[in-house]
Amino acid sequence: MPRAAERLISHHVESVGALDLLLLLHGGRDRDWSLQELCGALRCPEPWAEDHLRQLAAIELAEEVSDGCHRYRRGGRYGPAVDAIARACRDDRAAVTRLVFARAARPS
Repeated sequence: MPRAAERLISHHVESVGALDLLLLLHGGRDRDWSLQELCGALRCPEPWAEDHLRQLAAIELAEEVSDGCHRYRRGGRYGPAVDAIARACRDDRAAVTRLVFARAARPS
């Protein structure tokens, strides 16, 4: 996996749930997702999803496109890194998950 992808995980993906949210948005790049659809797909509470969507929006990986609907934001500086993470997850999800857990295990 490219170093930029590892850095993105290290700095911005705090959990496997956050990874799943990012990959769900990325996989449906042309789709607008309601908060309820995202929470249903991820089986997560709305406040958690809202918080993580704000975090992704802060680094230009997600955007609110209409009232309550979100989508992956193309063309940002992290776009190639997210593409690489998605490829790596298809090839060896366990290895990507280990990177996320390594981040979580580091002292704050």
